Amino acid sequence: MLDRTSVSAYDGIIQLQIFASGKIRNMTISYPNPKIERRIRNLGFRLTPQREMILRAIARRGEHATFDEILADVRRNSPHTSAATVYRNLESFSRYRLVHGNEVAGGTLYELANEDNHHHLICHKCWGDIKVDDSTVRKLFKQLDKQTGFLVLGEHYVFMGLCPDCRRKEGDTLGRFSIHPKFRHSDSSKEKRK
Repeated sequence: MLDRTSVSAYDGIIQLQIFASGKIRNMTISYPNPKIERRIRNLGFRLTPQREMILRAIARRGEHATFDEILADVRRNSPHTSAATVYRNLESFSRYRLVHGNEVAGGTLYELANEDNHHHLICHKCWGDIKVDDSTVRKLFKQLDKQTGFLVLGEHYVFMGLCPDCRRKEGDTLGRFSIHPKFRHSDSSKEKRK
């Protein structure tokens, strides 16, 4: 298993951490945050108690908050808040880039958006998360544009693969992607609801 370390790659800084074990170091901005609150109001939204609770729940969880975790945190303070309310607000926050929602091996992980754009290289074996500086990924996108004429839009990406340690152990065979540990329980609970 990898420890939290910092390594250098290309000319960007990569920070490596393990989040499958729950040892998540909060790399996002905190909430309450005047910049986020100002952006919400500038977009014409009211900063309702439910929206504040959702943003606090994401900030408290760090960069890898699932819908179920956010909903549970919100309901601890407001038991009657519906799942639909949380879902609709997460969708709005994502649409207006206040929150990044990334599809990762079985579900969506949410994090507060910030000015420090970064991307994720996630190992599908140990679930290590390597943060890659935006400038490193933008170089790749410029190269794709030059070669294909395809302009990549968006500002937050997740790439799945094998981290250096797992690659040494597994070789270059990728195999089948597994479900992220945070979403394994969700599949069984969905089956029970049917």
